[in-house]
Amino acid sequence: MLAAFLSSYLTWRPIPDILFTVSDALFIVSIGYLASRRRLSSVPFGDLTPLWLASFGLLAAGLLIGSVAGDDPLRWVIVTGQYAFAWIALPAALTGHGKTALLSLGKALVAGVVAMEAFGAVVYFGYQGSFWETRNQFGVSFLTAQHRLGAFTADANWNGAAVSMALPFVYFLMLKGEMRRSLAMVAIAILLLGLALTASVTAFASAVAAFVVFFLTGRLRLSLKPLAIIAALLAIAVQFDVQMPQTFEARVFRALESGDINEAGTYIGRAELMRDAWALAENHMLVGVGADQYRVVSTLRAPVHDIYLLLWVEGGLLALFGWLGMMAVLAIRALAGYRQDRLATALALSVLAVFFVFSVANPHMYARFWALPPLLALALAAAYRAVPAASPVRREHRQRGRVPAATA
Repeated sequence: MLAAFLSSYLTWRPIPDILFTVSDALFIVSIGYLASRRRLSSVPFGDLTPLWLASFGLLAAGLLIGSVAGDDPLRWVIVTGQYAFAWIALPAALTGHGKTALLSLGKALVAGVVAMEAFGAVVYFGYQGSFWETRNQFGVSFLTAQHRLGAFTADANWNGAAVSMALPFVYFLMLKGEMRRSLAMVAIAILLLGLALTASVTAFASAVAAFVVFFLTGRLRLSLKPLAIIAALLAIAVQFDVQMPQTFEARVFRALESGDINEAGTYIGRAELMRDAWALAENHMLVGVGADQYRVVSTLRAPVHDIYLLLWVEGGLLALFGWLGMMAVLAIRALAGYRQDRLATALALSVLAVFFVFSVANPHMYARFWALPPLLALALAAAYRAVPAASPVRREHRQRGRVPAATA
C-alpha cells in the first residue's frame, strides 16, 4: 500500500540520476515476499498471458538487435530491465488477490496523488521563493520555470497524467460505496485543482476522455446535485473575481477558446519531433538504432514524444509490433468483464484511455508510475468479474437470513 501511495513520487530517489524510486524499492520488497510465499501470479492476463509474454519478447528482441548493431548493448540491459520490472514483475504481483486487497491499493494510490496535489497547491500559492530555491527545496520541476505544477513527478505533464489516472479510481470507489461521497468530492476538487495547476493540454484532454469513457461505459445518469454544486462554485468564483492560473489560461484555455491546436502547449515543437522521427524510421524500418539511442542520432537531440515512433526507430518493427501487442492485450482484458460489472470495466477503460492518450505524447513508459494505474484497474476489473454481483432474489433472501437451496 505504501508503494502504491508513493508510486507518483518520482523525485523520491536514493540516487537522483537513476530511475529507481522509494516506491520501486517497496515494490521489490513486496514482490520478494510474494515470491517467497509462492503468491506471484503466473497468468496475470489470463488466457492472454502467452500473447503478452510473446509481445514483450518481440519488444525486447527488437531493442536488442538495434543495440547490438549500434554497439551499445549495455543500454539494452538497463532499458529492458526497467520494462521487465514494470510490465512483467508488477502484473505478477498485482494479480490474483481478492477485491479487499485491491481496493486498498486503489485507495492508497488515490490518497498518494491527492496528498501530493494538496501539498503542491499550498506551495504553488504560498511559497515565494525563486525557481531555483523551489527546485532545491522541493525537487526537480516541483514548480517549472513557467510556474506549472510538477509536484513530485518531476514533470508537469506527468503530474497531469497522475491526476488523470487517479480520477477514475475516485469515481469508481465512490459509486461502489467504498468511499464516502463527501470525501470523494473533496478528492475530486483537489485533483481538478492540481490538474489546472499543471497547465497540461494532454492531461486536460485525457481527463475529459476518461470521464466520457467512464460515464458511457458505466451507463451513468446525470445527477442535478453535482451540477448545482459546480454552478454554485463557479458563481462564487465569478463574484470574488477568482482568476484562472495564468499558465493554464495561456496553454490550455486559449487553445480551447480559439480552436487552434497550435496554441496548445508545446504542440509545434512535438510535431517537429514527430516529423524527425518519421524521417529516421524510413532508414531504420527493420533494425533500429538501439535502446535509448534516439537522442544520439536525432538532429534535434531529443527523443520523440510518441512511444510508438520511438520504439520503431530504436527497435525497428519488432519492437513496435511487440508494444502494439501488449496494448492490445490491455484493451481486450479491459473489455472482457463488461457483462459482469460495468463500473469495473468503466474503471479499466477510462484509466487505459488516459494511458493511451499519453502514449502518443511521451517517450519510454517503463516507470512504474505509468504501469501501476492501468494494471491495478485491470486487476480490480478481473476481481469483480470473478465474483459476480448477487442477484436481486439472492439479496432478498440474504436480507431475510436465508438462501434458497437452488441458489446457495
